[in-house]
Amino acid sequence: MKKKADDAVVYQVMAALVLLCCGLLGLRSLRAYYSTIGGFTALYDVSYLIGIGGTVLALACIVAAILVKRPLVRALLPWPAAVGILTAATGFSMRLAWTDGFPFLYFFCGALALQYIILKLYRWEFFLVSLSTVLAGGLYFCLSSGMLWTYRAIFLIAVLAVTVVCSSLAVVAASRHGGYFRFFRWNVHLLGKNGSPVLVLAANGLWFLCTVAVLILGSLFAYYCMFAAIAVEFVAAVYYTFQLN
Repeated sequence: MKKKADDAVVYQVMAALVLLCCGLLGLRSLRAYYSTIGGFTALYDVSYLIGIGGTVLALACIVAAILVKRPLVRALLPWPAAVGILTAATGFSMRLAWTDGFPFLYFFCGALALQYIILKLYRWEFFLVSLSTVLAGGLYFCLSSGMLWTYRAIFLIAVLAVTVVCSSLAVVAASRHGGYFRFFRWNVHLLGKNGSPVLVLAANGLWFLCTVAVLILGSLFAYYCMFAAIAVEFVAAVYYTFQLN
């Protein structure tokens, strides 16, 4: 039984990598088409509809994942949810930023795949550390070229703030219940054997302080913080890889 579960994880990770490559190639082709007069004329007026359609698809999949009890259905729902999230981001970005938003979409596509793979291969603790780190790195990348508060930067700082607060509260609550956190009808094993929230809280505290410093010191400090986020992600990956059984 365990071997079948391990094989399923391998197939899911391989599928995520294949879809990541397809997504990046699709975004590249879309950017080339949208940069032309014909492409802009054809897609600009419907870009909001694309964004709204992706949002509806993602929300429907999330609600279904909460309500549906069949394991197979719940295992398949992350795929259309990810497609919906990426479609929504693409539609709104095309409307608000023309082709300037596509580098962010490349990052966003890679971040979705990375978080899914981490969730499948590692435990929730690493997922929470990586989630705040990836969001912080994306924010610093957006701000490193200048302190311009684009829609992308506003979106990332809002999501980062929500993630830092919610994940911190969740791991503190889990540390009081043997590492488990109650979410609706599920008990999620958030923390490792020692049940300590220190690593998640340390990562969240680090990105809170770095974000405040970036807001004060400007784009040059954001550039350095971006590389700090890359380094933290790499170190965390090595650490949690050694923690695998």
